[in-house]
Amino acid sequence: MSGTLRDLFDRFYVRTESLVNAQKDYRSDRACAKAMPADPQVEREYRTVIRPYWKQFKVHTPPKFWFTLFANSHKPFSPKYIPSDLWFGRILPHYSDTILAKAWQDKCIQNLLFADMRRPVTVVKNIAGVFYDDDLTPMTEEQAVALCHDRGRILFKTSVGSGGGNSLRFFDSGDLTDGDIRELFRSYGRNFIVQEKLPQHPVMASFNPNCLNTFRIMTFLHRGQVYVLSTVLRVGGIDSEVDNTCHGGVRCTVREGGRLDELGMTHRNGPWEYVDASPSGVPFAGVVAPGYDKALEAVRAHAARMPHFKIIGWDIAVDPEGEPVLIEFNALPGQNQETDGPTFGELTDEVLTEVFGRR
Repeated sequence: MSGTLRDLFDRFYVRTESLVNAQKDYRSDRACAKAMPADPQVEREYRTVIRPYWKQFKVHTPPKFWFTLFANSHKPFSPKYIPSDLWFGRILPHYSDTILAKAWQDKCIQNLLFADMRRPVTVVKNIAGVFYDDDLTPMTEEQAVALCHDRGRILFKTSVGSGGGNSLRFFDSGDLTDGDIRELFRSYGRNFIVQEKLPQHPVMASFNPNCLNTFRIMTFLHRGQVYVLSTVLRVGGIDSEVDNTCHGGVRCTVREGGRLDELGMTHRNGPWEYVDASPSGVPFAGVVAPGYDKALEAVRAHAARMPHFKIIGWDIAVDPEGEPVLIEFNALPGQNQETDGPTFGELTDEVLTEVFGRR
């Protein structure tokens, strides 16, 4: 009996978590679509292409506004875009274990999961209220405070359940007193990490020298094979130390060999807009991002070993020597469709059939 109840509660948790994530994106994306001008192509294609395509599968036909978001002159029109409510509500829970995700995404245990990948220098970890060094040796708060001095530029961030860079705060360690550090510890409470700010490759730094600019690489473990679904370069806004688009950042698609597309995209509380240069004014055209092939090799190898999370979003920086550095992995990531086109590409029919079934 207890096992049955536990299963019921687990399913209820997964369903609730999925619906909350789905509704959040549903509201924001619908508002964004409403702000865009009407496109006669979308009206026509929705009736003649999109509705017939989605009627093949045992799921409701997505509302038209989802495709308004993606229809433009820079990408070929397609009915295979995945609406965010289906992505978070049905597809991610099908391929990834929502219950395990929060624990496995804990940034404080990444050295255990990815021991052979480079990571930023960790100063202090706090796991469930206990202070540790990077090797998980426990320590007192006084010892943790002492480790935060003479570290140059350091950052504090929540290690469990954070997103969008919202918990990230930067400090010059030389400006912090013991009292300042203790107050920061109290403000974060528990489950946080303190790291040194990572130096990056000059090419990556040129896009925005104030921010650690990263690759977001999407992998999909499907039937024994790891597919790289897409990669975007994420560059922080000119006045930001984080690379998220919600803080004015820019995304640019990364093609084979690290070649960047000519145009990137940005938005801040409004429709997506195309830009041909980074916030610092560096044009994307003709640039080959360093370390990309090495980053692909690393994430492919690790994605194959993580079957609980078949869809992963990897955040990878590139150090001055051109080596990939793991910033974090996301077991329940968003999509890269705004820049890269339909998430699953040629695999879309197969995925939708597996998740929803055919009529």
